[in-house]
Amino acid sequence: MSSTAQHASISVTHLHALVLENELLRVVVLPETGGRIWQITYKPTSTDLLWNNPSQPPTRLAPGSSYDDNWSGGWDELFPNDEAAQFEGLTLPDHGELWTTQWTVDSHHQESGTQQLLLTCTTPITHFDFEKRIRLDAGASTFSITYKLTNRGNQRFPFLFKLHPAFEVEEGDRIDLPPSHVKLEPDFLGTLEGSSFEWPHHAQRDMRIVPAADSGALHFFYGTGLRDGWCAITRCKHNLSVALKFDTAVFSTCWLFATHGGWKDLNVAVLEPATGYPFRLQSMVENGQACWLEPGESLSTEVVFTVKPGLSSIGGVDSNGAIHPAAD
Repeated sequence: MSSTAQHASISVTHLHALVLENELLRVVVLPETGGRIWQITYKPTSTDLLWNNPSQPPTRLAPGSSYDDNWSGGWDELFPNDEAAQFEGLTLPDHGELWTTQWTVDSHHQESGTQQLLLTCTTPITHFDFEKRIRLDAGASTFSITYKLTNRGNQRFPFLFKLHPAFEVEEGDRIDLPPSHVKLEPDFLGTLEGSSFEWPHHAQRDMRIVPAADSGALHFFYGTGLRDGWCAITRCKHNLSVALKFDTAVFSTCWLFATHGGWKDLNVAVLEPATGYPFRLQSMVENGQACWLEPGESLSTEVVFTVKPGLSSIGGVDSNGAIHPAAD
């Protein structure tokens, strides 16, 4: 199929969906539900890469809704917090403001074979302007997302900004991260023990290997001290690898949430490049892990998503998103 920008008539529980599509990739975006990317499909093998909750379709939700009770999957973003909190006189909702905000479609067009979609919103509580520009070139198995956030409030403000793509996985798939020091969350240990370990080995286990969907495993941790800015999953039975490339000057940490029957009987892995940790904003501020923007100040960053067939593991991702195999 040729590269054509589309205003799709796809009905996802009566939501408007936008599609960017070329010969290799099809990217479906839902502006009304946090501007989330609902699905990324690798067209040569008709493989859907993002996880969609089979029992919880996306829908428009009121601010302050419970995230866990309404998690439909796909790829959304968290800002300015994860856990709901009272912070500096503000009531910050569960998993932040973005995922329940309806984003505006500022532009959706194609030029010289390149498709671009620009979404914008303003957070109703913290008064930050957000831009999300998705770009897909003809014939490419990569696409980029450029984020820009601007503090429109009248005071300096701390925040967490975190990507939250949920990936389909099955037993034997592989999760790859750069060498990093992993810190466990003491208030949410899941099925792991201890306080920290060096990626990828926890006790006698290789954490790169995805366990069985009914194993009961539940993992949540922070990958810190990343030697490079990338994270990846290889769908071994599909002979297909996917990777995110990001700037560690912005996303200094990569969280992982993965449940294989251990939480709500779900089987999914969420790779979460983040500006800091832990999941409580107040603790993040006290530990010096929060990002800050002055009134009128902006932060811009680009993330590249790549799909590559033929690999069994990933050892690196370059600045253009090109994936390189691991040595082991």
